[in-house]
Amino acid sequence: MPLAAVRTRRSPPKPVADDSVAREVGLQKLLQSRICDLTLKVEDTLFDCLAQVTGELRARGITFIPGYYLGEDDFWTADRATSVNVPWYLANTLLWQLVNDHLFEYSRDEVLMYLRHETGHALNYAFELWKRKDWTQTFGEFRRAYRDVYSSNPWSRDYVRYLHRAGMYHYAQKHPDEDFAETFAVWLDPASRWRRRYKDWQVALAKLEYVDRVVDLEGVCRGVPPNQRSGKRVGFETIKESVADYLGIAHTVDPDLVEYRRDLLEIFPRRPEGARSRQSALSAARFIQQHQRVLIDKIGGWIGDSDRRVISKFLRQLQALCTYEHLVVPESQRNDKVVDLTIVATWHVLDGIHRLSGE
Repeated sequence: MPLAAVRTRRSPPKPVADDSVAREVGLQKLLQSRICDLTLKVEDTLFDCLAQVTGELRARGITFIPGYYLGEDDFWTADRATSVNVPWYLANTLLWQLVNDHLFEYSRDEVLMYLRHETGHALNYAFELWKRKDWTQTFGEFRRAYRDVYSSNPWSRDYVRYLHRAGMYHYAQKHPDEDFAETFAVWLDPASRWRRRYKDWQVALAKLEYVDRVVDLEGVCRGVPPNQRSGKRVGFETIKESVADYLGIAHTVDPDLVEYRRDLLEIFPRRPEGARSRQSALSAARFIQQHQRVLIDKIGGWIGDSDRRVISKFLRQLQALCTYEHLVVPESQRNDKVVDLTIVATWHVLDGIHRLSGE
């Protein structure tokens, strides 16, 4: 019988079922792949976010665009350089959904906020605004020591509040460099209505007007910047873990997770049902992410035999559990929770090393 005849007698394919199978096969392949082996490019929502921020810059006459790239965890800008790290797992819709389901949640609005903030850093470095005398008079000494743990005055009206809405409470108070980046982000955001929002905040308004004068009226950020150094980059190509391992997605449950969960429930409260995330408390998963460098440094320094990659993976397990259990950090207890978390994390990492050494 001719092959063509066989084909015509078959039932028509069922696209919905086939698509479902294809998606499942594709997901399993993605989860098993090492992150460094992925072919990632900026797509979907992240593409739209970067296009929006770029458009906001050009609307202000700024044609220089920082070097955004897909890299390691968290948003950050290379020190006094122009490269902006964007987390690899936001590259496309599928990865974004996976991280939201298993690690911690990013909304589109939060990503736009982080991009505007980091863009402020990059432009500050590219056009060397921090070297200006009036910049120092407005924001403070750029070379002041930078500390991950800082004290803040929650009633101060000397600083704008931008990433505050994403759980980075009073972040402008951390350092003059962060003060400028936060102020720039508010100024750049077309929805901020900063003149109205900060009209009674005399010092914060003066900082916004400084940015408006220097960047918009004087045009100091137009054209080619004097500093185009890329600086340090940690691209996703350096991450050797599989997607599943990185995000803590496994088919079998690690018995240690039961103990981790119990300890986390003793440290962090659950978010009340019906509470709106931006108006209640920072998610514990995001809290751990914000402090992971401090935790890794402290635990690694206290435990000489510890591998920083092991500590990092352990912290991501805690993040996944916090997301699953909807755990949060009340703003007034942030410093206490850093201490509690450090003690618990140190104990579990040390316990793991002892068990491995006894095998």
